[in-house]
Amino acid sequence: MVRGTQGEKRTHCVSVRLTPQELERWRKAQAATGRRELGAWVRAVVTERLTGRRGVPGDIPVVPEVNRQAFDQLAAAANNLNQLTRYSHEQRELHAAIQAAAEEVGRAALAVRGLGPDRVTADDIEADH
Repeated sequence: MVRGTQGEKRTHCVSVRLTPQELERWRKAQAATGRRELGAWVRAVVTERLTGRRGVPGDIPVVPEVNRQAFDQLAAAANNLNQLTRYSHEQRELHAAIQAAAEEVGRAALAVRGLGPDRVTADDIEADH
């Protein structure tokens, strides 16, 4: 996932305290834009106010609704794979579930690209490795 602008890493964090009512208003406004992260929404709103340009270069794109379920499954599978990899490093052994998780991530990645099990070819699988 690309964050920040090309060639430039974001290294500063800004905190803002909100009342419960303010947070609710912010989240409703964020939800109306389709952005999934409150921080990215705040950055986009402030940048638009300062520059007059909509959005932020390098901002995370909104996943089209047709791919939302596949995207969520891919994110969950990737998280599971990350946890299993961390476990394997700690235990100094390859956990058997890592292969299954890697295959799950591969299937989810193909689903995000619009390729179902009945439409997957050997070339598709090779392209993911």
